[in-house]
Amino acid sequence: MLVLPLALAQFVASYAATTMTVAVSAIAADLGTTVLGVQTAITVFTLTMASLMVPGSKLSDLLGRKRCFLAGLAVYGSGALLASAAHGPALLLLGYSVLEGVGSALMIPPIYILITVASPGLEARARAFGVVSGAGALGAA
Repeated sequence: MLVLPLALAQFVASYAATTMTVAVSAIAADLGTTVLGVQTAITVFTLTMASLMVPGSKLSDLLGRKRCFLAGLAVYGSGALLASAAHGPALLLLGYSVLEGVGSALMIPPIYILITVASPGLEARARAFGVVSGAGALGAA
């Protein structure tokens, strides 16, 4: 039963990385900014998440997997709420790019560590990794 919430978290993290690129023009018009402004937010999100992935993994070791995962969900959720309330590019950058990027970096490494330690055997672990990877691919699509 642990696989389902982890797969859902992976789906959301993958979805966030691609969702903004689909509607760049509409988002730019809604926020009163340019396409370049929205693309900047997307790039900053990606750079934030990628640059903090290794430190996020190390924090999983220091703080504990579950605690780091839950902290990542909380930070990510806060960023999503802030980004959804954005009326301009500044709040979008803070919510989407910074908070969701940090949240993803805290959330993604523990997903794979938790699956590894929670799976009783090689077959169960492979199945769990398949479900989580499939959820990530579905979210990206």
